[in-house]
Amino acid sequence: MKEKELKANDCSCPSCGAAMRYSPEKKKLYCENCQTCKDIEFNALQGKHSWEEKDELKKQKEFALETKTLKCPNCGASVVLNKLEYSKGCPYCGSNLVSKNAENDNLTPDGILPFTFSDEVASQKYRQGIKKKWFVPNAFKKAPPTDNIRGIYIPSFGYDADTFSTYRGKLATEHTGRDSNGHTYHYTTYQNISGNHNSNQVDVLVETSTKIGQEEFEKIEPFYMDKAIEFKQGFIMGYTVEVFENSLEECKKIADSIMESNVKDEILSKYSYDSVVYFNLDMTQTNKKYMYYLLPVYKCEYKYKNKSYTTFMNGQTGKVGGGYPKSPVKITFFVLFWILVLLGIIYLYFRFGGDDDLMFKIFN
Repeated sequence: MKEKELKANDCSCPSCGAAMRYSPEKKKLYCENCQTCKDIEFNALQGKHSWEEKDELKKQKEFALETKTLKCPNCGASVVLNKLEYSKGCPYCGSNLVSKNAENDNLTPDGILPFTFSDEVASQKYRQGIKKKWFVPNAFKKAPPTDNIRGIYIPSFGYDADTFSTYRGKLATEHTGRDSNGHTYHYTTYQNISGNHNSNQVDVLVETSTKIGQEEFEKIEPFYMDKAIEFKQGFIMGYTVEVFENSLEECKKIADSIMESNVKDEILSKYSYDSVVYFNLDMTQTNKKYMYYLLPVYKCEYKYKNKSYTTFMNGQTGKVGGGYPKSPVKITFFVLFWILVLLGIIYLYFRFGGDDDLMFKIFN
């Protein structure tokens, strides 16, 4: 693997030389050692890139696949950045290091969604979020580990497109009635649907990180992208940062699938129905744009009963995702509860002489 030595920006405090980091509460760079604050610019996002500009990101991909070494300007140590990272803390003096090449236009994210709360508050929000999870073991709920929780900025592409869709489908609606003898009967009616639909899809997000997958990413959504601002290096001081792993084209395929799902939901929301028999959608896109974002995520790694777990939390909203321990006892009792409910319904059905109307009301 090719290695490349870079010069690092000095992120140390101008007053005492200690490492500074971005403080979400103060919205400034902050030195915990001497309480020095330094302003940071909050600039509005610039215009988004048209899809035709996508080839400009190829240089960034090539750079990201190299092993890079940062020279710490504070103590002189050489610090290795693993593959896709371009910022790191010096293990010798604690300085926050940011590659100067991150200033290069081919490497700089377009926008960033800064963290809205500190590591300390993140620990509190994580504990609160875990307590709301149903199947978490009680012992874990009482004292979830927060010793190894850290903020990372994960790369994500946001895609825009004006979509025009033609659709055709068949929807089913269930009904119940009673005949002249008082017997209940059920029947289904169908409606054929077709038409055109216009939809403006904005900031459809697809993560492209080595640290979190799309499934885990969607569990901690939404991110409110109206709060995104122009990228500045100060925002990443004190945090781990990656450049993107997957190509713009690869992520666009995922975004297309999400857009189609969004459009389908928009169309079906216009109709009243119980189930979808079939639904065909033909969607075209115009005015395609994209933007390269860094999004705030807290990553909590721990062991529970000799098993490793990783849980992610949205660094903007505090929403806790999956990846936590689950209690087999709680899951078993949950399943048994619903089995008993089903048996009770069956008993009532036969107890009242097989009343179809009763069953229909229960299940609908």
